[in-house]
Amino acid sequence: METRKLIVSGIVQGVGFRWSTQALANKMNIPGTVKNNPDGTVTIYLQGESSDIDHFIEKLPSASGFAHIENIEQESVPSVEKMHDFHVLY
Repeated sequence: METRKLIVSGIVQGVGFRWSTQALANKMNIPGTVKNNPDGTVTIYLQGESSDIDHFIEKLPSASGFAHIENIEQESVPSVEKMHDFHVLY
């Protein structure tokens, strides 16, 4: 089990990106969170098997509707409590 933090940049705010991210995560049964950042990026936390998270990241650009992803930075986050659902944060 891994927890990974993604910072997504591009046209990712004001285009329904958080909701399409939640829909994809729920479809793939991956818990986590998604939140807009003041600098125009979006932070996503995902928890699951590394291969499942990699697959999510591969599918994210095509599942993002009107969003245009320019870059996804990622890092592994140690010692995070078990997540059970995927939530949009404000």
